[in-house]
Amino acid sequence: MISIRLLLIAGLCLAKPAFAEAPRLIGSLGQQLSVAEPEAYLRYMGQPFFRNLQPVLGLSVASDRSAWVGAGSALTWRPGDGPAFVRITSMAGLHRNGQGRDLGGPIQFRTALDFGLARPGGFEFGIGVDHRSSARIYRPNPGLNTAYFFASVPLD
Repeated sequence: MISIRLLLIAGLCLAKPAFAEAPRLIGSLGQQLSVAEPEAYLRYMGQPFFRNLQPVLGLSVASDRSAWVGAGSALTWRPGDGPAFVRITSMAGLHRNGQGRDLGGPIQFRTALDFGLARPGGFEFGIGVDHRSSARIYRPNPGLNTAYFFASVPLD
């Protein structure tokens, strides 16, 4: 599984960007799948620092008062000249259980996969899934998955 992730990341890093990625704000509304809790998720993606690799800051809160905040990076791949894109995001952060699922400890890693369409002017929308886990730092390590709809606006 790790080798597939590394191949995907390497391929996205080496792929020629269709156009330069702009800093953007991404808002998401979704559902934590195993505990059926609604979640709001906000991400800020900064100016690319290596090809199309962008720094990312994220914050999510769920109706059960659980919360997560973190930082990491994202890669966006836009095949051809069409509006479609795929974005992967990987972040490390801190989780607060609230009344939600006990994930084993505060340090949690969040990996996301987004599929979307870009509109003229840079507006984007789509669907995504993500997974939070302690990467076995803590036992137990149940993880938490979320499916969501997102929309984003460029900040330039």
